[in-house]
Amino acid sequence: MSGILFGERELRGIAERALRAAKGDQAEALVIGRTGSLTRFANSAIHQNVTSREADLRVRVVVGTRRATATTNRLDDEGIRRAAELASDLARRAPEDPTFPGLPAPRVIPSSPSAYVEKTAEATPLDRARAVKTMCDSATAVRLIAAGFVSTNVQEIAVASTLGTWAYAPETFAEAQIAAIGDDGSAFAQRVSMDVTSLDVNGAAAEAVGKATIAQHPRDLAPGTYEVVLAPYAVRDMVGFLGLQLNGLAIEEGRSFVGGKIGRSVTGPITLVEDPYDSRSIPRAFDFEGQPSDRVTLIEKGVARGVVYDSVTAHRGKVENTGHATPFLIQPAPMHMRLEAGDKTRDQLVAGVKKGVLVTRFWYTRWVHQLRTIVTGMTRDGTFAILDGEIVHPVKNFRFTQSYHEALGGVRGISKDLSLLMTGEQFGLMTSAQRVPALHLAAFTFTGSTRY
Repeated sequence: MSGILFGERELRGIAERALRAAKGDQAEALVIGRTGSLTRFANSAIHQNVTSREADLRVRVVVGTRRATATTNRLDDEGIRRAAELASDLARRAPEDPTFPGLPAPRVIPSSPSAYVEKTAEATPLDRARAVKTMCDSATAVRLIAAGFVSTNVQEIAVASTLGTWAYAPETFAEAQIAAIGDDGSAFAQRVSMDVTSLDVNGAAAEAVGKATIAQHPRDLAPGTYEVVLAPYAVRDMVGFLGLQLNGLAIEEGRSFVGGKIGRSVTGPITLVEDPYDSRSIPRAFDFEGQPSDRVTLIEKGVARGVVYDSVTAHRGKVENTGHATPFLIQPAPMHMRLEAGDKTRDQLVAGVKKGVLVTRFWYTRWVHQLRTIVTGMTRDGTFAILDGEIVHPVKNFRFTQSYHEALGGVRGISKDLSLLMTGEQFGLMTSAQRVPALHLAAFTFTGSTRY
């Protein structure tokens, strides 16, 4: 493997030193190594090229039913010892939690497709600059301005415990984002791939530039409820919000839209699965407690089928742990969701709309009501009116307040191609990726319009 990796041996050594220094009944060490390289551009020119190489350690110590965690990025002997001692001291002072089952026992982790691609790890600034040039040249040719970034990333996850757990996996991913900007309108595109050599930079440029050329001089369109065609970027937002509610803690706390509804219809005819073994995503066979991750059908043809758990929520719910602990142990979460494809092209989705709106992506989305999955936000970077199956003109962006799962109750079409997209990062750590289609929905409520 590439010299850019910290490597399994080094990360295991860090974890073992932390476990030896911990003082308690049980201890766990999570070590995450990251090497991220980013080439950013604006005004159709590169203005930043950086590489960051870092690793951090999270030590969790259990004393009886008490537990605490300490984190450090100082990985010499003293830094590791101090983190372990701090976690041990805090665990002795933490309140007792009679519902805490202790750390999970080690379990066999199934094999999964590799998420590591050597060429991505070895990508150079020149490789990223060439990708940027492709996007900028495409925009400049039609008098648009390009902004965005190209990144190549290596991530390593290692989990060890005093119970004998050991799990390690390296991952790579490359990402390109472009906003093509005109005098009075813009458009957006994103591409993600484990393999930088298959990163579709030309496709991103063509999508953003092509859409931006017809996005200029948007017109007013009155707020209201419209049929919509949602590009995968908007669908990703919906799936991400729903995923936050499809877990054991949300069920426990009574804030999940599927609570008490397993086996009942909750959306239109969509199928949403959590698949850690999807070779076309960024697969990982274990979670951040080193437990094997299960494939879970969350929604099947509109019917709620299941949610994901970590060791603690599974214990409290008296169910099997599905292996979906997140790195900050706030709540379990699906990290490899896939909304299954349909049988339509994206042009056919638009052709099926009598009067509606094409939305490229949502922006600044926030919860309004979690149980009802009501989210508020805005459209951005390419919003268009559709009339009699044709895109007729760009429209100014909308504000919206809408229940996401209720909107999915009116599914009229699903595209047959899926896009691999990132849901975001947590303090520089990539925890999840999603594969999603475009959707045609019967009704989506826009509550206000903007001036641009």
